[in-house]
Amino acid sequence: MESLYAELFEAAGVGRRLGELLAADAGQTQARWQAMWTIDHEGRLTVPQVARRLGVSRQGVQRVVDDLVTEGMVRPEPNPDHRTSSLFALTDEGRATLARINRAADAAHRRIGRDVPPSDVEQLRRLLRALTSATRAQYDV
Repeated sequence: MESLYAELFEAAGVGRRLGELLAADAGQTQARWQAMWTIDHEGRLTVPQVARRLGVSRQGVQRVVDDLVTEGMVRPEPNPDHRTSSLFALTDEGRATLARINRAADAAHRRIGRDVPPSDVEQLRRLLRALTSATRAQYDV
């Protein structure tokens, strides 16, 4: 298991560095890309909801979302369920920026896919889901 986690950490680091490169071409960071993608993919969300989905701190997401609001990438909207916790949605500019980053990511994934067949990717996904599920079941994390 120790060797497996070492490989996972290295893969995650390489993935983050690639994400930073892809996002930088659109004037963003990987953290901003992840927040925009999550808001777009899941619909209007609060900062705590984004943080839970990404598995990161609420405070970190709050800083990222505040920056995205300042840049005009996302906008706060009233939350009928909680007056002090706004929902956030992408603006037109945010959707265009996200689409640009996603196109670059799709191209990068196709390039990587030349060396890693889709069947191997799917097998790895299944194994990672099983590992994640077993870990959650044993440790409630």
